[in-house]
Amino acid sequence: MPTYHVEYTHLGDKQQITLEVNGDSLDNEQMLRDEVARRLAERILPHAELAFRHDDERTIEQKLDKAYDVQVNSIERQ
Repeated sequence: MPTYHVEYTHLGDKQQITLEVNGDSLDNEQMLRDEVARRLAERILPHAELAFRHDDERTIEQKLDKAYDVQVNSIERQ
């Protein structure tokens, strides 16, 4: 599984993390960003899945920002 270096902001505090994400099978950039956002949430937020369950037009990345003030700033494959 590929490893990604992710820079993100949570409640105004910039942070970094390394995540394993199976991005090779994803069709486009937004799908990769959503999978990275999901893995990030699993690592740093215990109840993030609650925000992802809402069925609307927002991406996982947008839901994470709205519900928990987490923004993915950059994703770099290692």
